[in-house]
Amino acid sequence: MLSGPYYPRSFTILVIVAMGVLIVPLASGLINAVHVLQGVVDTQRQFTRNSLAITRDVRQIVESVSQLQRAAGQYHLLQDAEFGPALRTRFDELQTRLARLDDELVDAPARATLAALQVRSRTLYRQLQPGAFLDSDRFHALDPAFDALDAGARALLAQADAAVQRELQALEATVQATRQRLIVLALALIPLTLLLAAVFSWMINRPIKQLKNSIQQLGRADLRPLPAISGPQDIVELGREIDWLRQRLQALEEQKLRFLRHVSHELKTPLASLREGVALLNDELAGSLNVRQRSIVAIMDSASRDLQKRIEDLIRYSGMMRDATLPPAAPHALADVLAAVLARQRLALDARGIRVETQLTAAAVHADRSQLETVLDNLLSNAVKFSPEGGHILVKSAPADGAVAVWVCDQGEGIPEADRSRVFEPFFQGARQPASTVKGSGLGLSIVRESLLAAGGSVEAVDCPPWSTCFRLTWPMPQ
Repeated sequence: MLSGPYYPRSFTILVIVAMGVLIVPLASGLINAVHVLQGVVDTQRQFTRNSLAITRDVRQIVESVSQLQRAAGQYHLLQDAEFGPALRTRFDELQTRLARLDDELVDAPARATLAALQVRSRTLYRQLQPGAFLDSDRFHALDPAFDALDAGARALLAQADAAVQRELQALEATVQATRQRLIVLALALIPLTLLLAAVFSWMINRPIKQLKNSIQQLGRADLRPLPAISGPQDIVELGREIDWLRQRLQALEEQKLRFLRHVSHELKTPLASLREGVALLNDELAGSLNVRQRSIVAIMDSASRDLQKRIEDLIRYSGMMRDATLPPAAPHALADVLAAVLARQRLALDARGIRVETQLTAAAVHADRSQLETVLDNLLSNAVKFSPEGGHILVKSAPADGAVAVWVCDQGEGIPEADRSRVFEPFFQGARQPASTVKGSGLGLSIVRESLLAAGGSVEAVDCPPWSTCFRLTWPMPQ
């Protein structure tokens, strides 16, 4: 059991690595989204600042043109030299604002209009510059130049507004493209994260599932070598401990079977001598027996037969534990097999006045003859033991989904609910035992279960009113 090369040494480290790897794409996507959004915010902030500055400066240029015309009128029409500095100041303010706007505008038509404004303003100022007063006619002759300068300023304002609208549309397109980019990024991260989560879930659940399968195998008393467990080192170590437990259970099972086999054979030899001696006494080969002696011999014979049955059950059970395979199965008439079994049970049935009722809808069972007789003999012996005086026993059969089902039911006290899950365990004695019978070995139902499992069938205690106790057996039909 070696850990896979792609597993860390600790299960805890594997969980931490899985969480870290799952966080990486989410964190990278979040960082990228924050970076993109920050860029959009910076662009929007810069756009707002620039558009406000351009709009303010263009409006100030329109105002400066009006102020320049007003200052020129005051200087020339009033012919007052004191207004000369004001005229120069208005012109300088206009030039300063035109120069500042030249650094802010990027739209080609607006820049061309701005350049034309600069040329016209200088040309007009050369005609208006202080030093020589213009009379009213000559000053009003410059009205078209002022109108052209004002019209150019207003055209520049319209072009600046149009440029701002175009930049706003471009910004909206950028925001839309950014939104789509983030959506695509999220859609890409979701399957990637799910894929990584699935991979790490598989890596985490795989060794846990392997441990679960190993424990379930031990729970089924299947002591074959366990499958290799791959995973973190601590999980592999836990798998080794489970395999060590399997080996210990296997050793204990072998010791138990060896003990049963030896004890059974050790008891069988002296029991045979005892049976032979009782038979000789019963045949009065050693002398005549009075009534009291004959009663004692009968008790000894009955007890020896009961002991022989228990020893045979032990030998049969230990043999089934060593080798669960069965001889080749063949179809057998259920009525014939049941008649042979009832013949062996006839004395016990007649002694207690118990009647056996049969309802054999399925006439044949595909099984080994000896195993079939063993199963029915154990179940009928159990039914006779627990049935009341003058009671009834039901044996019926019917086809059931590719199998043959057989029911053996009696009218005893029934099986307590707490004992139903344990009645098939070896050596288990239920809480309700008849007072008039000798206590059994507790192997009868265990032999029945092992025989059915070896044949591919099953046995279970079922409710079948009005019968108090009922066992349902199934034998598979040949394919």
